[in-house]
Amino acid sequence: MSVLEDKIKKNRRHYDVHEPEQGHLERFASRLDTQFHANEKKTRQPIWRYAAAIILIAGLSGILLYQYSGNSSTVKAGPMNDELSQVVEHYNKLTDQRLGDIANCAASAKEADKIDRMAKIQLEQLENDATNLQEELENDASNERVYGALVTNYRTRIKILDNIITKICQL
Repeated sequence: MSVLEDKIKKNRRHYDVHEPEQGHLERFASRLDTQFHANEKKTRQPIWRYAAAIILIAGLSGILLYQYSGNSSTVKAGPMNDELSQVVEHYNKLTDQRLGDIANCAASAKEADKIDRMAKIQLEQLENDATNLQEELENDASNERVYGALVTNYRTRIKILDNIITKICQL
């Protein structure tokens, strides 16, 4: 046994001097009952509060739906827009990769800068054409000829960069 248990057993007569008064158990039980029932009353809420909350949520949802669905000035995402964004992202990654390859093939940093400037000059006209084609495509998203021309523009960029890489890396 522990020291604490021994001390309690030896001094037990000092701890057992006070007995609860008559009716203590009944008073304690009645207090528990009133506390338990008081909490129960607080949790019950009238049905009209739930109905008001549902009506409020439905009303706000209706207003938001009406406000945002009726706005015709927003650009609607279609399969052509999604496909175009994927194509642009793909070719931009390829362009960045090719420009990095050009820098790696150069003999020095100075030569890499010079080649990079030359490549950007050659690509500048294609970038201007691509911007014009994208503007046309925004005006008429269903025009497949413009879409095809834009893809051809990106392919031409990659071909130009591949030619530069071939010439530089062979030296």
